[in-house]
Amino acid sequence: MTIQIDIICENSVGRPIAACGEHGFACLVQTPAGRWLLDTGRGATLLDNLKVLGHDPHTIDGIVLSHGHADHAGGLLPLLREIGPRPVYAHPDIFVERFWQGKHEQRAIGLPYTRAVLEAAGADFHFLKDLTAIAPGVHFSGVIPRRESQESGDPHLVRLNPDSGRTIPDPFVDDAALAIETRRGLVILLGCCHAGLINTIEFFRAGFAEKHLHAMIGGTHLGPADDAQFKATLEYLDRLSFDRLGVSHCTGPIRSAQLYAKFPNKVFFANVGTSLTIA
Repeated sequence: MTIQIDIICENSVGRPIAACGEHGFACLVQTPAGRWLLDTGRGATLLDNLKVLGHDPHTIDGIVLSHGHADHAGGLLPLLREIGPRPVYAHPDIFVERFWQGKHEQRAIGLPYTRAVLEAAGADFHFLKDLTAIAPGVHFSGVIPRRESQESGDPHLVRLNPDSGRTIPDPFVDDAALAIETRRGLVILLGCCHAGLINTIEFFRAGFAEKHLHAMIGGTHLGPADDAQFKATLEYLDRLSFDRLGVSHCTGPIRSAQLYAKFPNKVFFANVGTSLTIA
């Protein structure tokens, strides 16, 4: 059984190909059970990058959204308009109105389309809150419990309180990840990891009876993490038995470099064009 994982959208392009980078993330997973797209990037590069990397978007069997941010879900509408109706797996909170809020600025960063518009384009939503197999060996996390005190989230990311209409810290109840069962062990695919890298890994380790962890790939949201959280994460990874860590997107260049310096034989940069085959 061979599993192939290809990074389609990411902040940068890792090799000399005619693909483009954008602030976002999308990852194509091919298993014997089908082809699944985790996230869709912002929408500017998805279809062109799929073509450059030799993938026919019409062969995608289903789409998974890790959470309701524009840089992960913005490509959903153009993709559906290209390939037609597809199942879309996500937590129901993906449509919450969201913002990045600084001292002098507030920017809307939520999913840029309504549910009605997406369904009219062919989105067949499957809203999941629990750990669920969406295909043989492919598991959607559902809600990831927050148990690690250091992983308190990014204070700049807020959402609207439906009762008061005011902004509150975003708890990212909808933040989700995928777990893929392989012969070499569990592979965890991360969108942005707003739930925290430690929380996400521990959730899947418990759900799969601490099955060997082969790889974690995707955004870790360690870019905006403070030094205390990053130190706790390094110490946790140092104790953890794992084979590979592919860093992308919201890990940020500085934290990515620090992770590589700490684990040079395990960490790789998962840019556009990165492909991992697990046999």
